[in-house]
Formats: sequence, C-alpha cells, structure tokens
Amino acid sequence: MCAVHWFNAPKSWHLWYNLGMAKPVMIIDLSNDSVGGLLLDPTYDKEHRKFCSPTRAVTHVPLPFQAELNLERFLNQVVVALKTTIEALARENNSRPARVICFLSAPFYASQTRVVRHTTPEPFRVTASLLKDLLAKDLNQFISQHPQLYSEVIEDAHQVIESKTMQVKLNRYLTHTPYDKLASEGELFHYVSIGSSRILGRFREVIQGFTHHAPIEFHSFPFALFSVCRDHFGDQRYRFLLDIGAEVTEVLLLAEDILWESISFPAGRNGLIRELVKTLNTVPEEALSALRTYRRGGQNKSASDKLTAALTTFQKIWVGYFHETLQTLSGQHLIPKDILDIGDPLVVPLFLDWLKQEKYDEIMVGNRSFNVKLLTASDLAGQCGYQIGQSGEHLLVESIFYDKLLGINNRYG
Repeated sequence: MCAVHWFNAPKSWHLWYNLGMAKPVMIIDLSNDSVGGLLLDPTYDKEHRKFCSPTRAVTHVPLPFQAELNLERFLNQVVVALKTTIEALARENNSRPARVICFLSAPFYASQTRVVRHTTPEPFRVTASLLKDLLAKDLNQFISQHPQLYSEVIEDAHQVIESKTMQVKLNRYLTHTPYDKLASEGELFHYVSIGSSRILGRFREVIQGFTHHAPIEFHSFPFALFSVCRDHFGDQRYRFLLDIGAEVTEVLLLAEDILWESISFPAGRNGLIRELVKTLNTVPEEALSALRTYRRGGQNKSASDKLTAALTTFQKIWVGYFHETLQTLSGQHLIPKDILDIGDPLVVPLFLDWLKQEKYDEIMVGNRSFNVKLLTASDLAGQCGYQIGQSGEHLLVESIFYDKLLGINNRYG
C-alpha cells in the first residue's frame, strides 16, 4: 500500500502529549446535514507502531430539514448546531482541548488537483525552496482564477484550507525522495482547497468562544476520505468515492494514487425526502417512516405505488446529475467501474441500486455497469479497531486521518 507523501507537511507539531496524560484533541465535522464532534486522546500503539487514539466522547447534531433551501438560514442552523456540539463535548471534559481539527464537506470548500510542471534545458537540482516557490506561484494562480464561493456573502475573500503535494515525478518517474536529485523535468501533483474567509471566520469565532487559545485547523473531508481509503484499499488503483449527503453528492475520482477530481452536484438525501413529502402529501418524519416500511416490503399496494412513483422521479434527477458528472470526467479520464460510497444507511442503498441498474454504454468500455459498495465502520476499523458508535462514518474517517497526521508529523517509534 502506498501512503500519502506530503512533502510540504507542517513540521510544527511536537510530541506535546505524555502517553495517557495529554489534553484531548477535538474533532469537528461540518457537513451539509449535521455537525458532529468527538474528543480523542492521542495515543501511540507500540504493538502496531502507529497512532491509535481512543475516543473519549462523541456527539452528533442533525441539521433541521429545510423545505426550501436558503443559504443564510442554512448557515445559521450550522452555527447553532456547532455551538450545541461543542457545548456537549465541553461537558465531557474538564480541560480545554489541546487542538481543534475541523473537517469541511460541500458546500464549505472548493478544491482542485493541479499538475505543476517544471522543465529546463539543463538538469536542475531539486530543493525544498524550488518546490515551495513552484507551488506558491501555482496556488496564487488558482486563487486568482477561482470565483467567489458565495455570491450572497458581501466582501468575501478566499482562505486556503489545504495545499498538499500528493505525488512527485522527476523525468516522468515517481519518487518519494525528490530532494537533492538532478532532473530536467519535474511534475508535482498538488491538491488545493479553499474556503470562504468570512464563513470560516464565523466558525472559528464560535469554536474559540469555548476553547479560547487552542489552535484551530481546517481540512476538507474529501481529502481525508481519499487518504484513508487509499491506505485501506490500496489493491485497487482506480475507483470512485461517493459521499451522499443531505443536499449534495460529492464524487471523487481516484486514479494512480492521486485524487484527480472532486465534483459535487446539488442532489442528496433531502431532495429524495422532499419528493416523498410532495407525492405523499405529508411531513418529512412521516415520509421517512413510510420509506422504512417500504424498504421492508410492509406497505399496501396503493401506498407502495405512490412511493415507487416518487422514487422513480427522484431517481431520474439524481442519476441525471451523476451522468453529467461522468460525461465531464470522461473527457480527460478513464471511468473506473468500482464505487465506494459513504452516507446514510437508510437511503444510500437506494442510490447504489440506481447506479447498478443504469447502463453507460457511451462512457464506459467493456463492463458497462458499476461494482458498488457501501463503506461501513467495519471496513475502516483496521488494526486500531476504531469505534465511533452511531454518529456516522465521517467522524470515523476523520479520527483515522488525524492519527495519520500524527504519524506523518511526529515520526514517533
């Protein structure tokens, strides 16, 4: 298995913990359907020679269902849920956390994988300062070309969330140790994510109100998911990762150990619920209850026919968006046949069934249907045996990713 090689990973993380005596780390998951949080006790497992940090406390606050989307109302709901989450974690801990790590899902970030090329007539020596200058120049270009994330937010600006080098090639050959080597051609495969300065600033204010001077970091959830899945499923080099949320579906394309694309479209769990509410002429809670009964095959024919009609209507919408995404990606990439999906276990199996039913003759070569799999906690637990309870796979992925960061930055053991 090939791990992520971040040549520009920060070196400022010190071994501030004393096995079992450290302050916990707070993990916050900011998604489009909920805000989750947990406290981790950073712990190095000598037997497995890796960090396996146990969970001290965990909480999860769903966002209220919106009949019609409104950005300002949505952001206010996220802020309220964030306060509730941190308050719940604070009650479980006698001291303030040593660090707060926030993970952002759509629509709180924008990202792109960039290929930075450097060629010279004569061989050049690869140095840390050369790579840093190349990446800084490309990052500035990306920011200048990217539009404002939210047109509704006045006087907003970009804030860089991540700038990660996933892979380096010298003279077209992959290398994990590029420094001090000679080459006439270099390629950096570089992941960049940005967020709204004003919105991230609001999140930071809320967190600091409880944690005061604890350092706060932001990461994009898709990069964490890519990193964890690449480590856990290194046997397959090409796949899609799908994160089906409340309002947004995120599609990640992995190829040759690189997160090549991250594309989102505005259709998810809540869109399905809205269609059920409209067709059944009911409220969201009763629509979900009817869906559970339908999935068990316990409804009468009349109710079943209505549900089938609603599901068929939304299936066309969601599959249409996914088809457009495939069309966009197929212009530059081969389309993999394997899909790993993360999301609500009640509704996501429906989306996966839709993927298996569809044929993509004009896009996929050979086998024209997808192999799909729902990503569960047991798939990711690994040697550490992580257990996050019922709060979702997002927090599990983020816990594993945090331990990976500890291993990269501390090189302990």
